[in-house]
Amino acid sequence: MNLFNEDSFLHSFFLSAGGFIGLNLLWIITSVPVITAGASTTALYYCTLKLHKDKDISIWKCYWKSFRENFFQATAVWLGLAGAGACIWLEERAVRTMPAPMCNVFVYVIWGMAFGLLITALYIFPVIASFENKIRRLVPYTLYFAARKPGYALCMAAVTCLPMYFTLVDVKLFPVYLLIWLMCGFSLTAYCNSWFLWKLFKPYFPENGGEGERAGAEPESDHILWRT
Repeated sequence: MNLFNEDSFLHSFFLSAGGFIGLNLLWIITSVPVITAGASTTALYYCTLKLHKDKDISIWKCYWKSFRENFFQATAVWLGLAGAGACIWLEERAVRTMPAPMCNVFVYVIWGMAFGLLITALYIFPVIASFENKIRRLVPYTLYFAARKPGYALCMAAVTCLPMYFTLVDVKLFPVYLLIWLMCGFSLTAYCNSWFLWKLFKPYFPENGGEGERAGAEPESDHILWRT
């Protein structure tokens, strides 16, 4: 048996690995200007969600399609999240100067706000990639999907944050972790998160018979993930 023919496991494996590496490099390169990180993250999730949906896609074509179409909205959202994160960080620094009893109370409030911002950041770019909405509707959609399956939100937070935490605290293995992140870490993280996201989003796509299951959501919102 030829292990390298088009139907073999090894052929599929190396094809998938190459796709994840290419997608990872695209995300890194387009995120370097920082201000474009929102658009690049939206494009990243557009590709990983379509991989769960269609299995086989053109990474290059899909990535730049989403990057162009969602650039302004995703950039505005990214700047808003970055501003909110900066405010939370400044508040945390200010709270540290308060007397102990009050400081402890406000620290918990700050951490609660930070967790809410993290959950919003985890969901909002995939929502932009999958649904066509005005900016004012994005946060309600994001909170709706996060509240619908809280366990998914916790799993996504763990998948996203724990590898980054171990990368920063494990000095000896930092070069190995860094190499993994540069090769395929970001795209694999998005792909893992997209497993949960696709299970959430799938009922709301017309081709899956789910045009109508959107409690609290606007029925006239368009679906863009299924477009070719």
